[in-house]
Amino acid sequence: MARRTLACAAALLVLFSAVSARAQAPDWQTRAATAADLLERTWGTADGWKASENWQRFPITDVLMDYQRRTGDRRWSGKIAAAVRNRAGRYLNDDDLWAVIASVDAWQADHDPELLAWAATNYSRIVSEHWDDRCGGGLWWDPQHTYKNAITNELLLTASTRLYLATGQQTYRDWALRTWSWFAASGIIGPDGLVNDGLAISETGAQCRNNGAPRYTYNQGVLLGGLTDLTTMTGDPQYRDAALRTALAATRTLVTAQGLLTEPTDALGSDGPMFKGVFVYHLGHLVEALPDGPERAEIRAWLARNGEAVWALSAGGSQPVDGLWSGGSGQVGAAAQASAVALYLAAGS
Repeated sequence: MARRTLACAAALLVLFSAVSARAQAPDWQTRAATAADLLERTWGTADGWKASENWQRFPITDVLMDYQRRTGDRRWSGKIAAAVRNRAGRYLNDDDLWAVIASVDAWQADHDPELLAWAATNYSRIVSEHWDDRCGGGLWWDPQHTYKNAITNELLLTASTRLYLATGQQTYRDWALRTWSWFAASGIIGPDGLVNDGLAISETGAQCRNNGAPRYTYNQGVLLGGLTDLTTMTGDPQYRDAALRTALAATRTLVTAQGLLTEPTDALGSDGPMFKGVFVYHLGHLVEALPDGPERAEIRAWLARNGEAVWALSAGGSQPVDGLWSGGSGQVGAAAQASAVALYLAAGS
């Protein structure tokens, strides 16, 4: 009898320990919901979010669409619909492409033909007016054609893959492959797999080289998204392998001594707090696509560590998230808060 009692007690202890471990496990969905609720209560407007740069409206919208996709919680569907259709304040080609991508993603959710038509029309205008043979190809960042940079061409890659996945039209597939082929050969990607900000172009245009400008986190992130889509489109794992190389380089080197994601410089103004959110948003999509293995486990552990740090920094979600994930910058706002939502979602991938 005593042996049976001990066995039952041991079994109950094991069961209790398992239930307790599950109860104590981080609930990334709850954390994302808490952060998104604070985002809306503090910075929400009728058609977007105040205290953010105009271009940030679109990646914020994509983060909330990702939240909706992963959780089924549609509390912010009205805000998503209004924000993605608020196209005010776009000035440069990267601004336009953020809007194109968000419009295609929103079309996938509600199939409003206006969204896809607007995206297609503006995409066509951008590539016809701002892609040329200088440096062997590539899209200009600005209408004055003064700079060919990483983010604009990464956004073109991602806009091309998203439009192809939405429509199946061959022209978008061709542009996606053309853009990646040019980007991979352009020199913007360093030997370690990290992406610099852009190209230095000689006055004659005869020489184009990596300008050595900082490796901002969003430069790494958008590339991950486009390359992950390319493997989805083609079935060829080489693109996802290239994304993984960049992802591992970023999570191992663009970090503080504590392993928290950080920028190479803090002098980013109001643009900077969105950069990390863009990175982890796309990193989460890459993790979803990766097969189980040591690299996937490493990235998931990295996301969990960063998520725990940001949750603690926000006092368990009761305070706005600092734009610097180690704290101390005092730079809070819609972009920093949405970046935390993206991190919690990615941590649950």
